[in-house]
Amino acid sequence: MRVFVAGATGVLGRAVVRRLVERGHQVAGLSRSDDNAALLRRLKAEPRAADLFDPATLGRAAAGSEAILHLATAIPAATRTTLEDWAENDRIRREGTRHLVEAALQAGARIYVQQSVLYVHGDRDGGWVDENTPPAGSPPLLARSALDAEEIVRSAAAARGLPAAILRFGAFYHPEAHSTRVMLQMIRENRFPILGSGRTWWNLIHVEDAATAVVHAVERHDRAAGRTLAVSDGEPVMMGEVLDYLATLVGARPPRRVPAFLARFAIGPHTLEILMASYRSRSDAVRSALGWSPAYPSFRMGLQAVLTAAAQA
Repeated sequence: MRVFVAGATGVLGRAVVRRLVERGHQVAGLSRSDDNAALLRRLKAEPRAADLFDPATLGRAAAGSEAILHLATAIPAATRTTLEDWAENDRIRREGTRHLVEAALQAGARIYVQQSVLYVHGDRDGGWVDENTPPAGSPPLLARSALDAEEIVRSAAAARGLPAAILRFGAFYHPEAHSTRVMLQMIRENRFPILGSGRTWWNLIHVEDAATAVVHAVERHDRAAGRTLAVSDGEPVMMGEVLDYLATLVGARPPRRVPAFLARFAIGPHTLEILMASYRSRSDAVRSALGWSPAYPSFRMGLQAVLTAAAQA
């Protein structure tokens, strides 16, 4: 298939492009710089100059594509962030989604894939959620633009026949991910504490497994279209268990424990809201609908692989 990828040079996008190329697809990626264009060429993809916020250039770049993937993000690198730091990411989710949906409709794409996040479920006191669970009535502030993007896609599907799949991902980790590198460094320095009781449930997904799910949605687009699918490794784990295990892996001291309210001063209230959202997500539907299964079905396996890759880099 002819595939156009917005966000092709990000951590997830690079993994998706590699797999699509390996499987014989013709891949083009949105590029806004010479460095990004060079990276896409190294990945054997075609760079196409465009701006996610400029419908004209975006429409030209996506023309003729059979699959269009919205994997673009702008996650702030800072540990403590403000809402202003997240404004670009929110704009990508809202305005960027509107423009990319329009480009997909103009191109007559056979599938449009929207990246979303499981955080839309908010804090459920550790309860189980799946695709049929309504999002939180008041989701974490940083996840609200993801819900807005989902609604843009669903509206286009209902009113204009857009064949679309929404993939709600768990928290990413990967040796090339900035957030993973920062977490590992802070664990080594005993600066990443367990918040509160440590019994907040997290739902994780290795980026390589997330990429495989995206490729499955492209190749099995007839099964993916019209679906919202939760994508995580299927083994929810408590925060304390993850951080204790990471400390053991890197040979660090056991993480300190601090009251959650104190973390507001270090990381800000909005990041804290995400970290403390406790829910357990099932991923049965993506497995049955798309035949997907993770290579790293346990965070232990995945984090061991991250450490091995980091040591070899």
